Amino acid sequence: MKLIPFLCAILITVSCFAQKNSSFLLKGNVKNFGNTFFELTTTGYFNHTVNPVSVDKKGNFSSNIYIDGIQDIYLYLNNDAIPFFAVPGDTIEVSWDQQHFKNTFKINSPSAERAQDLAIVMAIYNNRRQPFLDLYKKLNESKELADSSKYRLINDSYNAELNIIFSVPHTPYSSTKIFYDAYFKHAELLRSHKNLLSVYKLKSDDRYSIPEYAKFDHTFLAEDIFMQSDSYRRFLFDYIRFYKPFKSSRALKGNSVPFNPTKSDYLSGQAFLTVIPIRDWFSAKTIMSGFEHYDFKDVKAVYDDYLVQGSTPAYLDTIKAFYSKISKLAPGQPAPAFTLKDPEGKSVLLSDFKGKLVYIDFWGVYCGPCIGDIRDSGGKVHEKYKDKDVAFLNICVDEEGSIWTNKIKELKLEGVNLVAKGWVNNQVCKDYGINGIPHYVLIDKNGKIVNNNAPGLYQLAADGVNALDKALESEESK
Repeated sequence: MKLIPFLCAILITVSCFAQKNSSFLLKGNVKNFGNTFFELTTTGYFNHTVNPVSVDKKGNFSSNIYIDGIQDIYLYLNNDAIPFFAVPGDTIEVSWDQQHFKNTFKINSPSAERAQDLAIVMAIYNNRRQPFLDLYKKLNESKELADSSKYRLINDSYNAELNIIFSVPHTPYSSTKIFYDAYFKHAELLRSHKNLLSVYKLKSDDRYSIPEYAKFDHTFLAEDIFMQSDSYRRFLFDYIRFYKPFKSSRALKGNSVPFNPTKSDYLSGQAFLTVIPIRDWFSAKTIMSGFEHYDFKDVKAVYDDYLVQGSTPAYLDTIKAFYSKISKLAPGQPAPAFTLKDPEGKSVLLSDFKGKLVYIDFWGVYCGPCIGDIRDSGGKVHEKYKDKDVAFLNICVDEEGSIWTNKIKELKLEGVNLVAKGWVNNQVCKDYGINGIPHYVLIDKNGKIVNNNAPGLYQLAADGVNALDKALESEESK
């Protein structure tokens, strides 16, 4: 089979970026649906966006969905997330029968090339999704598996995807975007498992022996790939942040750098990323993540430096807009008010707890880390602070009704249980910037933020003085 040269494929793809349209049209029909809408998620350079798509009484739908360039799309249908990617100006046609989903789901495009892209992506989804999930599970659970065996499993999975990609006539995107996604998805597996990426590299077998593909590796920093592939962006973000040349250190007389992960990651990006737009994106994303996880004052210092050093207007505008929101959650700011329902349907206000310290745990019934923290440390924390003037609020963001209340009973979840279903679309989650769970917030007796990135339950349960202890001591000394 003849493939176009790698460089030509890149140039063809880059030319597509000049399109002025910033949306794609999703339209189609569903039979026996029973709902008025479904949802899809679009990836972006910083966050994913959930979009509702309205369905009329005849099962028809048509919606223009905003995308920032080429982005991955996930259709939430049939209790699954079905992937494809969209290009600005696309028309994507989808149809299915809800009662016979597996045998009737179809996705297409009026463009022959884009229809071929969609067919390749769906073939990867249908044939490689479950094997990839099984591989991920095996890598995590098989502690005795040798590194060389892990590598072979990952590399075999990579070549299985290449077999699908290159077994059909190529398109500009199959030899670029779809190839990059496959490569960096597997490169991330190597990186995240004992940093096997420092020892092994992905290799294509003889069927894909064109030098440009055989020589391709993760050390190639390219803006065109960055613009096309969310898998590449996710790989870059973690590769830079978790690159550590030293496993440990020893300093004399306490001459160690203070703990500030955001600053460390930011400086790594400044040092290693030589493509300015990628460097500026990484810096902005690092700072945004820092504000959601670490000490506000430490991250603010990095933010101030980036305002001087950054030179990409779109990313500077993004981080400024983000800061205008997150600064409202800085220590000393009034905690956003809310009214939520408890399991009995009673309205509970944040102001009901004025005069007490308030510790909020944003969690979800499908969140493994949330459940683990509650099971391992929840009871210990409540026992430890049972005589203290602190209210524990547990806000569930992903379910309601019996699924939520049954999980409360199963976990024996103490404290005040409230529900804010909808997660990123719920106003409470928007007000508190809850983009990931578990997330913990500490509020003082006057209703002001103490820490919007409070320690988790496992940290409260541990020995030693924590942020809650300090807040209690501060209140008692007033």
